[in-house]
Amino acid sequence: MHDSSAFTAGGAAWREDGAAATHPASSRLPCDSCGARKLCQAAQLCRGGQDRPAGLPLCARKVSAGEAVFRAGDPLRNLYVSRAGTCKSIRLYRDGRQQITGFHLGGEFLGMDAIATGRHETEAVALEDMMVCVLPYREIEALADEFTDVRRGMERMLSREIVRESKLLMLMGNLNAEERVAAFLVDLADRYAERGYSAVSFTLRMSREEIGSHLGMKLETVSRMFSRLQQRGLIALHGKQVRILDLPALRQV
Repeated sequence: MHDSSAFTAGGAAWREDGAAATHPASSRLPCDSCGARKLCQAAQLCRGGQDRPAGLPLCARKVSAGEAVFRAGDPLRNLYVSRAGTCKSIRLYRDGRQQITGFHLGGEFLGMDAIATGRHETEAVALEDMMVCVLPYREIEALADEFTDVRRGMERMLSREIVRESKLLMLMGNLNAEERVAAFLVDLADRYAERGYSAVSFTLRMSREEIGSHLGMKLETVSRMFSRLQQRGLIALHGKQVRILDLPALRQV
């Protein structure tokens, strides 16, 4: 389901399979104009350090809602960064069950699960139309070997992934249903704030059922916990629109 079309970004255009692609200059998507640049380590990786202004051959790929950025079992060729849009990470089980392991916003890396084995253990599926930047992994490795700041950037990314996984384990094992939903909303609020958006008013791009899969809860329980938080005066809900009325109190749930 991969769309192999590519757009140039600060240099030559490349397809995901490594072949050169040609596109007009108007298709360029330099990191400097990206709203996710402050959060995205790709801006650092693409330049390869201050003494190497020309870095990775970076391309951007359009991903439609419901389309996979990569599938479980795909070989590791690239890392991806959500330039715009939201996606979910899914882990599949042998019996057909699946669990959503995370939701990714603009400026966050995708695909690091494949670094250990060379194949993706999860798949990333767009929740809305997205634009993802595609970074060839072999080029990242080469830059990391040559430039200390790139290696440190990679280490920070991997550390964030470990922290994220540990938070999910704590959330699943130690919090009750209301606490899980509150923690989920607080996490989204903080991440939106990091991107310069409102921390107290945002749209949930995921369904209640998808939230339940992520939090280890049934759909009915998720809906009941949202209603409870609304009855307590902590949030206001209008469809998928969420307004946090008391963020400090929500943190204390």
